[in-house]
Amino acid sequence: MTKQAAQKEKRLHGVIWDGLRLQAKTVGIAFLAIWLTAWLYARFYTGPADGTILAARIYTVASDVEVTLTLLVIVSAIYLLTSFAFSFSYTSELKKAITYLIYQLKQVQRGSLDNRIQMDREDEMKRLAGELNDMTDGYEKQIRSMHRVLNENAALIDEKERAAGLEERRKLARDLHDAVSQQLFAVSMSLGAIPRILDTDPDRAKTLITQVETMIHASQQELRALIMHLRPITLEGKGLKEALDALFTELSAKNEAVAFVWETDQLEALDPGIEDQLFRVVQEGLSNTLRHAKASRILFTAEQADQRLLITLSDDGCGFDMEMKKEDANVSYGLTTMEERIEELGGHFSLLSYPAKGTTIKIRVPLRTQKGGEHDEQDPRADR
Repeated sequence: MTKQAAQKEKRLHGVIWDGLRLQAKTVGIAFLAIWLTAWLYARFYTGPADGTILAARIYTVASDVEVTLTLLVIVSAIYLLTSFAFSFSYTSELKKAITYLIYQLKQVQRGSLDNRIQMDREDEMKRLAGELNDMTDGYEKQIRSMHRVLNENAALIDEKERAAGLEERRKLARDLHDAVSQQLFAVSMSLGAIPRILDTDPDRAKTLITQVETMIHASQQELRALIMHLRPITLEGKGLKEALDALFTELSAKNEAVAFVWETDQLEALDPGIEDQLFRVVQEGLSNTLRHAKASRILFTAEQADQRLLITLSDDGCGFDMEMKKEDANVSYGLTTMEERIEELGGHFSLLSYPAKGTTIKIRVPLRTQKGGEHDEQDPRADR
């Protein structure tokens, strides 16, 4: 049990003990009040000391300290035991209700929007449960609205990319002509001049060969820059599973010093907007890991069940001090961007890292199932 959980459990036990202490205080105050009343009555009573009238009998009891104390102790003990039993029963039920409310709130935080709080009580706790259920309904509607907006945005982005495709081709043609084509033409002219001057001026021929080598290297760098510029950052019509498999396969081939282990078998088709956002977040996380973590092993898992998706990205790298990294604008901005993307999906983003112990990123996103090619508006479920 973590320290935070232990503190919560301690506070919940406090509900029971507060009830018992309240009963003990009540008995103590009542005991003192009755004792003071009996003492005042015995001291200031002016009627006959003997007799059968009620006032005389009360005086007889009040003036006898031992009898008064005995009666008070017996009555207090009976009342205390009885009130303890009823108080313990009531506060125990109250503790169970509070524990249940906390559990349901944590489930909502983790993306479980299917269950609603059911209360058999007829008090303020039932009203509170109703308010929380209304809040969950509103939260669920907001998530569905965000999903629809993301899908619409994804469609708009696709249209914009298709419209910009022709202009991108024209720009690429201009770049190839202005940079690579001109450099290759210069290489061709230099190679043509080398045989003519090789015998008459060997030094100049060597200079030209060096220049040709430099120009070829520059052309190669220019082509690499163009390829990197044209590299897509979207799914290119692939599903999330296929895109992630291709991404990890490519990274494994280009980074032989790092062992990539990924599990995507449980991934099913999602809304296009959700898949695009998740792919960008995973790309950002992998980019950060490869640039900063110095890891020898990167593990990726995706678990999709009960309309909830759990993605875990972890490494065995150098890790970092989370408090110190908050002051690093680049790192802070990258993590904030990832967290904002997940929050747009109605999900939860968490990061845990310690120096020399690696880093773990967990992403939880509530989902909707697909039936017959259409989205079924069911409540996301999440049990942990």
